[in-house]
Amino acid sequence: MNAEAQSRTPPGPLTVAMAIALGALVVPWPLSATPKLQGVGEASVGYTDNIQSAPSVPLPGGVPKSSGGFLVLSPGVVLASASARSIHRLKYVYTYNLFLERGNPATSSNQLEYRSFFDLSPRAGLVAGASLIQSNTYASMILTPPGAGAVNATPTGSGAFLSARADELLNIDLGPGFRGYEGTSVTEQTPIFGTVAPRTFAPTGRVGAERVWLADAFGLEARADYSLVEGSLNPDGTALGVQSQVVGTGVALWRHDWSRTLTSRLEAGALRVQRTNTGHGFWGPAGSASLAYVTPVGEALVAYDHAVITNPLLGETLLVDDIRLRGTLPLARNGKVLLAASAGYQHGLLLDENAVLAAHVDTILADVGVGWQVTDLLVLGLRYLHFEQTSDTRTPPLPLSFVRNAVMLGAVFRFPPEREMPRAYRAPRRVDGADEIRDAVEPTQGSPQERQGGGGT
Repeated sequence: MNAEAQSRTPPGPLTVAMAIALGALVVPWPLSATPKLQGVGEASVGYTDNIQSAPSVPLPGGVPKSSGGFLVLSPGVVLASASARSIHRLKYVYTYNLFLERGNPATSSNQLEYRSFFDLSPRAGLVAGASLIQSNTYASMILTPPGAGAVNATPTGSGAFLSARADELLNIDLGPGFRGYEGTSVTEQTPIFGTVAPRTFAPTGRVGAERVWLADAFGLEARADYSLVEGSLNPDGTALGVQSQVVGTGVALWRHDWSRTLTSRLEAGALRVQRTNTGHGFWGPAGSASLAYVTPVGEALVAYDHAVITNPLLGETLLVDDIRLRGTLPLARNGKVLLAASAGYQHGLLLDENAVLAAHVDTILADVGVGWQVTDLLVLGLRYLHFEQTSDTRTPPLPLSFVRNAVMLGAVFRFPPEREMPRAYRAPRRVDGADEIRDAVEPTQGSPQERQGGGGT
C-alpha cells in the first residue's frame, strides 16, 4: 500500500482501536491515591550481524545483509498509583536507533502503554489496559525486554507500522468455590509511511467458569477470534484482497498447585477455523500445557501451545505448535543481580484463502539479559538476542528465511528508584491466588481463590 492509496483509505478499525486505547488512558485517577512520576533513561550500545533483518537469500533490488554497530537511546516516563481499590500504571517511551554504519538511516519508535487493576467489589475484579506503538519491523525486536517470551514470525527488511491494542479481563466470584470470567481484546496493525504490508484488525473474546478447591481448579472455556486482513498474500505470492475468518475454540482445563512455588495448567479441546469470505474451514484439536515457578520477586514459565493464530505483522493465519521458556529471576540473595531470559521454538503452517495448509514458517528465539543493580538509581545490563526464521515462501511481506544476532551493553537510570514506585499489578497464576502482586491492599472478605481464582486467566 503506497502513501497515495493510504490517503484514500477511509477511517477504519484502526481509528476504533486507537479510540479505545486512548480512552482507557484517560481513566480518572482515584483521589485516594497519590500518583508518582518516574523518569527513565536508557542507553545501549550494540552490534548486530543483520541490521535490517535481510533475508538469507537476497531479493532482487532488496536490501542486502549488513552488519554493524548501533546506539539505542530510550528516554521515558512512568506515572503510577496504587490505592485500596485500584492500581494504575501509565508508561511512555521514545526510542531512537542510530546505526553506526553508512547507508543505514536512523529510526525512532514511540510506545504508550497503560495497565490497571480495579477491585470492583468483594466478588469482582477487573484488569484492563491499552497500548499504542509506532515502530519499524527491524527495530521492533529490541522494543520488547528480555524475558517477554514472544516467539512469532516477522517480515524481513525495513518498514514502518502502527499498532493499537486494548483489552480487559473481568473475574467474578459466583459462589463458594465457583468462579467465572470473561475477557475481550481488540488489536489493529497497519503499515505507515508508504510501507507495503497487510493491514490487520483482530478482536477476540473468551468466557469461562471454574470449580475451585484448595489446590485444584477444573473448568470450561470458550473463545472466539475474528480477523480481517487487507492486502493479504497467498503463500505463492499472489494477492488475495480482503480476507476474513472466525476461529472458535472450546477447551476443558485443569490447574494444580504442586507446591508453594510450582503451579501448572493443562487445556484440551477442539477448534473450528472458518474463512467467511470463501466458506471453507476445518476442525482440529486445541490444547496447551504449562508449568510456572512463581516467587514474590520473580517467575519462570515453560509452556506448549497448539492453536490457530493470526499474526498481525504478517497479516497471515498460522496453525502453530509453540514451545517456550521465559522467566525473570534473581541470581543473588540480595536481588541486585537479575536474569531475564526467553527461549522458544514455533513450528507454523500458513493457511491459504481456503484454510488449506500451504506453506511452513519456523522461528527460533533465544534472548538472555543479565542486569546488575549498581545503586538504587542505576542498573547495568548485558543482553544477547538470537532470532532465526526458516520459511519456504519467497515473496515479501510474507515471512522469509533470515538469521539475526545482536549483543548489547546498556545502562538504565530511574528516578525516583523503583522501590519508591507502586509495583505493577501481577495477576495470580496459582489456584490459591497467593502469588498475586497488588500494592496497597486493604483486608477484604473471602479467600484469595474465592476473590480472584488465580491462574493468570
